[in-house]
Amino acid sequence: MADEQHPQDRRGAPLTDRVNAEPAIINGMSATEATYIGAASFAVSVVLGLVLFSLTGYWHFIFVLGIALPMVTIWYSSFYLQSIKRSKPERWYVQAFRIYLARKGIVKSRYITHDGYMELGRRINSDPFSQKSKDQV
Repeated sequence: MADEQHPQDRRGAPLTDRVNAEPAIINGMSATEATYIGAASFAVSVVLGLVLFSLTGYWHFIFVLGIALPMVTIWYSSFYLQSIKRSKPERWYVQAFRIYLARKGIVKSRYITHDGYMELGRRINSDPFSQKSKDQV
């Protein structure tokens, strides 16, 4: 019955908006996102393991935290990213984060972020009899 509702030529049509989208691997998180979060978490967990090693003398903390903490961090951050990305277009949160950094003055914005009307950058002298010279227009 489901085959009768769809024409034969449309059943196998690709979803063109998903052709270049990176596939999700963990709860909606892509491999690139998991790599970035895993690398940052690994660096923090190794530093934390070294601190615990220097305090206790057990070198096992370095390996246990270096393996377990990134996996747990990736798992729970995938749920967080899933809630952020819900009903948003592809790579929306990346653009939102770049705009946030630009508003804080950390990076230069690549997007038009101001509100209001656009200007050409110079004013047109509407009074032809003004005392200003032509260079000051």
